[in-house]
Amino acid sequence: MVESDNARASAARAAAPARRTGRSTKGAAKREVILDAALTVFGEVGLHGASLREIAGRVGVSHQSLMHYFPTKNELLMAVLRRRDERLRRHFADEPGMSIQELITLAEDNAGMPGVIELYNMASAEATNSEHPAHAYYAEFYESIITSNARYLQKAAERGALREGWTPQTAARAILGMMDGLQLQWLYNREDVQVAETLKMLVRTIVSVPLDELDTPKK
Repeated sequence: MVESDNARASAARAAAPARRTGRSTKGAAKREVILDAALTVFGEVGLHGASLREIAGRVGVSHQSLMHYFPTKNELLMAVLRRRDERLRRHFADEPGMSIQELITLAEDNAGMPGVIELYNMASAEATNSEHPAHAYYAEFYESIITSNARYLQKAAERGALREGWTPQTAARAILGMMDGLQLQWLYNREDVQVAETLKMLVRTIVSVPLDELDTPKK
């Protein structure tokens, strides 16, 4: 009897990590579903027009269940923005640097998500206050984009394709600043402001060769 009890206890202990792993996997999957729904809702109606109840309804969970993962709308917002930022972050370590084309392609795709662009502008503007909880995150994010793009633009400099007066660092800051500024203008005037096309024009004033030539290894 004692051996049988010990065996059952050992089996229970062995099964516990598996159960925890299963719950953890399900929880992570549910979290991703919530972020998908939140991105859609925020993109459609913006932060102030969205509610946790509506997002919970789209996921098919209770309001209380959603709050288990994201207690406040602001926490959910930051999780959505961080997830969106991963699209660029995964290219930061590209060799040699993130292509400028990644920013242009993102600008093209952003045209279908005005609510998300509104959220991004609002969150990053509020985070300029050094006391804001997202201040360090956005400061690091911007500098990482610029550093990675500057490494990419170093190729243009080495090939003599960076126009006079520009350095890889100043060019990277100008391109990112233009993108953010154009997206803000686009929120006010979506018919006349063409973010991606204007960004391409700016890049041509900085880099004297097509970007795809920079992406091709020099022979």
